[in-house]
Amino acid sequence: MAQIPDEKVQEVRDRVDIVDLIGRYMELRRAGQNYKGLCPFHGEKTPSFNVNPTRKGFKCFGCGQGGDAIRFVMEIEGKSFPEAVRKLAELYGVTLPNVSPHDVRRESEKDEAYALCAAATKLWQSILADAPEGAAGRAYLTARGLDATSVEAFRLGYAPAPAEAGWDRLASTLAEARLSLPLAETLGLVARSEKSGQWYDRFRGRLVFPIVAPGGEVIAFSARIVPPHDVGVGLDDTPPPKYINSAESLLYAKGRTLFGIQQARAALSATRRAILVEGNLDVVRLHQWGQREAVAPLGTALTADQAKLLARFCDQVVMTFDGDAAGRKAAWAALPPLLEADLDVRMVLLPEGEDPDSLGPERMKALLARPEAALVEMMVRMAQNAGDAVDARARALDRILPLIARAPRESQRQLYADRAATLFGVPPSRIESSLRRLSEQSAAGRTRSAAGPEDHRGAGRSGPIREGGREGGREGGREGGREGGPAAGPADTPEENSRHFRSTSQGVVPLSAAVRPLPPLPAGQSQLAMLLVDVPHLAGVAERAGALDWIKDPRLAPIARAVLDGARRGEDLGMSELLALVDAEAQALVHERVFAGEYRDLGATNPQALLDDLVRRCERESLTEEKRRVDVEAKRLAADGFDREAVERKNYGLQLSRRIDELRRPVDLAPQRN
Repeated sequence: MAQIPDEKVQEVRDRVDIVDLIGRYMELRRAGQNYKGLCPFHGEKTPSFNVNPTRKGFKCFGCGQGGDAIRFVMEIEGKSFPEAVRKLAELYGVTLPNVSPHDVRRESEKDEAYALCAAATKLWQSILADAPEGAAGRAYLTARGLDATSVEAFRLGYAPAPAEAGWDRLASTLAEARLSLPLAETLGLVARSEKSGQWYDRFRGRLVFPIVAPGGEVIAFSARIVPPHDVGVGLDDTPPPKYINSAESLLYAKGRTLFGIQQARAALSATRRAILVEGNLDVVRLHQWGQREAVAPLGTALTADQAKLLARFCDQVVMTFDGDAAGRKAAWAALPPLLEADLDVRMVLLPEGEDPDSLGPERMKALLARPEAALVEMMVRMAQNAGDAVDARARALDRILPLIARAPRESQRQLYADRAATLFGVPPSRIESSLRRLSEQSAAGRTRSAAGPEDHRGAGRSGPIREGGREGGREGGREGGREGGPAAGPADTPEENSRHFRSTSQGVVPLSAAVRPLPPLPAGQSQLAMLLVDVPHLAGVAERAGALDWIKDPRLAPIARAVLDGARRGEDLGMSELLALVDAEAQALVHERVFAGEYRDLGATNPQALLDDLVRRCERESLTEEKRRVDVEAKRLAADGFDREAVERKNYGLQLSRRIDELRRPVDLAPQRN
């Protein structure tokens, strides 16, 4: 694609609200001048991911990832640089030079794949809105009571049947736009007749639900057959499947995103909970009823990656499944990954034969207001179903214990174990010993897995672990990297329970290494370094004032030197570039003290006077520390009988005191008057 002009790239950087951008993918909470959250690039339970709105940058002090808004989009969505710039330009209203799709050699296959999904979405939306061939779709919406606001929010569309618009309505539209039909085939949008070689649409006579990544791009589709096209045709009279879904592709892995996650993002952050339902229509319905934190898996049991995605935005998940056998099975499969993600898992099993449609908004709201703890509810139901039969109770307990063992915190496991002991009439010590055995087996399996590339899928799975099931667990979520990004191979994806993960900047980093306390940063030097970072055009004046002579701390000096060197070259270095100059263990402390942005807006303050004041403060701090050493040395000399030398040191100390007093005199920071 034609190169995006540098000035437009900079305009995008300037226009982006980085807190808003990153907040689309994860929950951020204010921490002083900055924001913090759980890093989306590696697993963690204590937030180490920092977003600095004044510097428009981000930095994770756990895995080392950092950069600006463009880098964030590139990393989390697997986009190229131009793709990321175009996405941000569209989000934040920057107009890029027009390039006709007819004469552009597209930069990447992924770029064109996004364009194909966008074109299909636009066509199907327009057909559903008011085209004659969309009448069946509109009739279905009316029958299900879905309003125009919901249709727009979820970008619903209608793919017409052959009797309504021919076999190739989408295929011909894509061809007219000069988009690749072979690539559209890999995305599951079209297919090619073996007999005639003609392209035809794969989605026909269906209401289409676009699957939208957290960043806003359509990456796949799920489509429901609607009347009158839901009846069998042909010799065998077999009805078509109710749903057909996009196959996994370079954009889409069904185990790594959730239907409705983009629409639910704001509500998830506001309520700190997610409502997990079974189907797409359930999600749309609950949003329409005001429960806008509803999401759903995509035709599979919930995976570990989907649970982690939810954990970015919320603390509690309420599983709301049908009360039939399929609903109970879905709840059982979803529970392990949700527990492992350290989420507060609640459950509402709807009455047998009921779904959100039949319950209605008021009754549904009442059920969601009092969800039960999911694992406790399952224990209660299984104990009741087992009755007094010893074998049945033993089998039920064997299925429950692996779930208790999945809880990440000791306090959780203890409380669940106490409840299980009460429900199944077993001494607590028996439950605890079984949990210890399961933990040891799991640890042994992880050790063997880390020892080499051999397949240990069966390790540590004997006994009750096997009965507990792994549906929707870790294996289901190992198919790749980030949402919409390329799949990660075994060589670059660490084991989920490994104590190490791969950092982009420091190699392998231990997750639970002992933390040595760092000495505090000198206050004056930190403030002076912050001024240089925030107002780099002062570099020349700072250099003439001898600022570098007073920034002596080895954690601050490299940053100050880099800012001054960059200013000479006319470069404004980014936060990540500057932090990379500091040892990894000190980066969090330096980020907090130097990149707070206090001097980005000086208002009426005279910058020259502020610089002079901070240089004086640094000198005062340095001399104060030197005077402490001189006083200690003078006392030691006097105690050892070296009176003359002791007097000399005391006199030098007095000189230092006078200079320190001079440096304490206030500096007028008011702007200079002509």
